[in-house]
Parts: sequence; structure tokens; C-alpha cells
Amino acid sequence: MSDLSFSVRGSALCVPLGLGLLLVAQPARALPQADKTLSTLHVHEQPRAASPGQAGDRSATPGAGHAAAAWTADACLAMVGEDPFGARDYAQDWLHHGGDRAARHCHALALIELGDEQTAAQELDDLVTKEPFSGPDSSASVRAIMAVEAVDAWLAAGMPQNAVRVADYALAIRPGDEALSVAKARALLELNNPQAVVVELGALVAHTPTAGAEAYVLLASAERRCGQLDKAREHVARALARAPENPAALLEEGIIREQVGDAVGARTDWQRVLDLAPDGHEADLARQDLAVLAADPDAADAESP
Repeated sequence: MSDLSFSVRGSALCVPLGLGLLLVAQPARALPQADKTLSTLHVHEQPRAASPGQAGDRSATPGAGHAAAAWTADACLAMVGEDPFGARDYAQDWLHHGGDRAARHCHALALIELGDEQTAAQELDDLVTKEPFSGPDSSASVRAIMAVEAVDAWLAAGMPQNAVRVADYALAIRPGDEALSVAKARALLELNNPQAVVVELGALVAHTPTAGAEAYVLLASAERRCGQLDKAREHVARALARAPENPAALLEEGIIREQVGDAVGARTDWQRVLDLAPDGHEADLARQDLAVLAADPDAADAESP
């Protein structure tokens, strides 16, 4: 097949990041992580009945006459997805009446939902890196979760250098954390540094063979961009063994197959992405890949009976 000019492919060397890799390097929207944090940091079975200042009564925000217990992390976080303006206002009122790290965290997540990723990223970054650290929301494990959120917010704000910095800080207090390593890899790929990703995630999977699909997809993507196609094929296969219907893994496998001359296999992978997640970011990239493949006469000849 001729060398395609579309930037999703990249060359055999470690060249700048192409479109086909963007899905694993930068999510379409910052922090779907927020939902994970709600369940990880502040577990609640059902939202509480609306009380003054909660989602059910926006006009009666807790004031100075209310006890401190009127504000809770559960109530604030429960609003983030459905009523981010309410969550933001709730968190601000809480901060004005003695709220601390939990209020700041909820405020940052609300800002992400409202599209102010840079302000949210800085607030999350400060929660991870700046003292004083006190209370249950200051443990290394909780700060690691906040650091992942900060990485994604910095990436959404177009500031990958800050994302790498906060990830490195968090890894110093939480060495070997898989989510942090994966988050740092996304940032490194945004900085067009696949060699560093190969080192970072190569060490992770060597010590954690049970690592999740995303780690293997990112590693395969970095290896592909560095011309290590045999390793890339091995690692994307491991990703698919863990998650056979993972659109990111299927998209990456298709890119690798196309680069080794398997146009039929690439088309199959990309079509599968469209079948599984037709409205997703991966599907947009798969459509672009399929269009490039269809325009390549060498690929058409290879697919002919």
C-alpha cells in the first residue's frame, strides 16, 4: 500500500501525534472521571431528600443561620452531573461558611461540567500539591484520584505540560499507581513524546501484568509511533483480550493492521468501532480512517478478489 498522507498514520519513526491516536491521548471531553470520583470518594446509595440549599430547592441556599451539617459532600457531588450550576453555587456557599477540601473538590468538578476546565484544573492541582493537607480528603490515595482529574482537566484546557507536572507529583506520593501512570501517558502523548510513554507504561505492565485495557492501548499506540509494530500488535491484542469491544483498542488495532499492509483487517476493525459506538469520538476517527483507506488505490487493489 502506498504511504498515506492522512495524519492518523504517522511514519515509522517517533513523529508527531496523529489523529488516530488522539482518542487515547485526549478525551473528547474532560473528566468523565468525575463520575468515578463520586463513587470513589463519597459513596452514597441514593441522593438524600432535598433540604435547603440542595438540588431540590435552589432558592434556599444554606446561610449563616444553618448548622455546618447543612452542607455535605454527598449532596454537592450528587448535583454535579445533573445541575452543575447548582453544585457550583452550593460549593461556593459551603466555602463561605467553613467548607474546605471537599467543597473545593466539588466546586472544581462543577466547573468542569460548566466548561471552565482551566480554573478547575488549577483548583484540583492545588488540592493535590499545596498544603495544608488535613482530613480524609488529604490521603495519598484520594489525592491521586484528584490528580487524575487534574490531568484530564489540564489536557482539556490545552496545557499538557501542567498535566505531566501534576501527574509526576502524585506519582511521587503514590508510586506505581496505574491510573496516574495512564493519565501521565495521555499527557505525554499530547506532548508528542511516545518514547517516554513506552518507558512509563512498559514498566507499568511489566510490574502489573493485570493492568487494564487503556494502559495497553496507550502503550501500543506509542510503540506504533516509534516503529515497534510487533510490540504494538502484541500489546493491542492484550488490550482486546481484556476488553474485546473497546473502541479505542479496535481503532488502534486497525491503524496497526493498516501499517503492516492488512487493509482488510483494518477495515474490519474500524467498521466494528462504528457498530459499537457510532456517536463516539473513536467513531469519528474510524470514519476518517475508512475514507482514507477507500481513497487509496493500493488498498482497493489489495481488497479485490
